[in-house]
Amino acid sequence: MDERWLISRRALLGGLGLAGASAMLPRSLRSEASAADTPPTRFVVVHVSEGMWNGAQRPVVGATTLGPLLGALDPFRSQLSVLDGLNMKSRDNGPGGDGHHRGVPHMLTGIEMLDEANAGGISVDQKIANAIGAASRFKSLQFAVRIVYGDTNSRPLWSAPGRVVPAAQDPWDIYSRVFSGVTSTTTTATTPTKLDLRKSALDYIMADNTALTARLSVGDRERVNSYQDSLRDIEKRLMTTAMPAPASCTQPTLGSKIDSAAEPNYPAIGKLQMDLMVAALQCGLTRVASLQWGNSNDQCSYSWLGVNNLGHDLAHNNGNCDPTNSKKVIVTQWYAQQFAYLLGKLQSIPEGTGTMLDNTVILWVSEFSDSNGHQANNLMWTLMGNAAGYFRQGRVIPMGGRGTNDVHTTLCNAFGIADKTFGNPAYGSGPIAELR
Repeated sequence: MDERWLISRRALLGGLGLAGASAMLPRSLRSEASAADTPPTRFVVVHVSEGMWNGAQRPVVGATTLGPLLGALDPFRSQLSVLDGLNMKSRDNGPGGDGHHRGVPHMLTGIEMLDEANAGGISVDQKIANAIGAASRFKSLQFAVRIVYGDTNSRPLWSAPGRVVPAAQDPWDIYSRVFSGVTSTTTTATTPTKLDLRKSALDYIMADNTALTARLSVGDRERVNSYQDSLRDIEKRLMTTAMPAPASCTQPTLGSKIDSAAEPNYPAIGKLQMDLMVAALQCGLTRVASLQWGNSNDQCSYSWLGVNNLGHDLAHNNGNCDPTNSKKVIVTQWYAQQFAYLLGKLQSIPEGTGTMLDNTVILWVSEFSDSNGHQANNLMWTLMGNAAGYFRQGRVIPMGGRGTNDVHTTLCNAFGIADKTFGNPAYGSGPIAELR
């Protein structure tokens, strides 16, 4: 074994017994949220499966309410925009399976898939994370609630072509991983002890692998790169184990562990995931997060709502289980209530001259406009929060068939990425001026 690795490994592992992170760490590793005069902007994307259906009553331009489906969000009308009539123009081009297996990987990437199992580009959340996430303990965090399938109908997030970003489903596991060593306002924050680690052990490994990587196939090279990225992330978290949190950091209370895969626990797990996500953002552990409710082929039966039919069966009225769409209304209203809970938590946390909601932007997406027909045209997405005043909210905006890629371009611009297009440029026309 290379002696350089032995020395560096000992230095790394020896440092883990110390109370804090290295004074040699880049300034970017210090939490941006600690600067109270300039609160950080943040991005969150939330995916709810199956989408709308033909005849669903959508919000209307100029109305004083968001209507019967999204009425739970009326208290936040001034802080959101409904983008009605978007087209996911890339979805039906290139390889891929049915609408579920195409729609999810296309939804946030806007580019043709590599094959039936892999997206062809980076998703918007990861592009934004690459731009603003280096200063955080975690570049981005992915939360999910009861993902049943492991194929592309549950994989909206991609760090590069063919490199999926998985989401975590167990709140207790997430808490242990994310909040390890973080001190909240209810405890005394410790000052990090200097860690004399001037050269990362992985630097040597990366250098030794350079010649090897050049000889690998594209697929093998991607796997090696993904492995090295994972090691870098692990090392970064190890080196920042006892990072003190900003003054506003309040860790959530999870209570006794329950089964995150059990359907009756779906609402409770969803609430815990939202609590953890908000806490991670508030504590400066990340600036980019995502939340997946189930997978595209909705396998939840919503028994706590008295529905007792799988969401996928509702979408297609299988067995005439929802001929009047009344059950779909109940389910959609419930999801709107979950968003109201999330927005309420963000709004309740003072930050700078406003609240966390003012400095955050949340994109609510679904892959279908008509779930029965698996249609990706005439989509309705919702943009919430305003990223420290970047967006002009409080409207229903007819999109007139404009591409979803343009939404992503606009979001990238909001976080300092000057690109004029996103994904495949053939499916976009640039940032959306109406959102400013």
